[in-house]
Amino acid sequence: MDRRKLNKKKSQKGIALLEALIAAVIVGIGFAAVYGLSVTSTRVLLSSIEREKQNMLATMIYEDLITDKANLISYHNQNFKQTSNSSTKSVKDMLNKWKSSADKKSGTASTNDVRKISVVKKTGSGKGDYYVVTIDLASRDGKAKNQFKKVINKD
Repeated sequence: MDRRKLNKKKSQKGIALLEALIAAVIVGIGFAAVYGLSVTSTRVLLSSIEREKQNMLATMIYEDLITDKANLISYHNQNFKQTSNSSTKSVKDMLNKWKSSADKKSGTASTNDVRKISVVKKTGSGKGDYYVVTIDLASRDGKAKNQFKKVINKD
């Protein structure tokens, strides 16, 4: 009887080592999953923060455009990624203001970043003229892209 117990204990030694190895692999897989979740969560959080910054910038731009309706079409195809050389002083001042604000919120524009305004004049049926203003913003080297559109009445 003692001999059976002794043989059983000897055979258990290898199984305990195998169980420990399997447990280590399972724990490692769990850590890898938690790390992946953490990386994804951080990326989503950064994207959300950047979208909110761009939304605040676009809102500021729309408010400024509403106060400068007389020059609204002058903002068409304007890029405020670099300092502006626009011929109209009010347009130049606004573009430089927006560039400065964008630089503060998202940092200096990199190669793939976009900071562009498009203004299209349209005629409504019986309602008069209006403008469709599109603001394209991309930051974090073009990874955080957003487009904002708003209709501004001429009057």
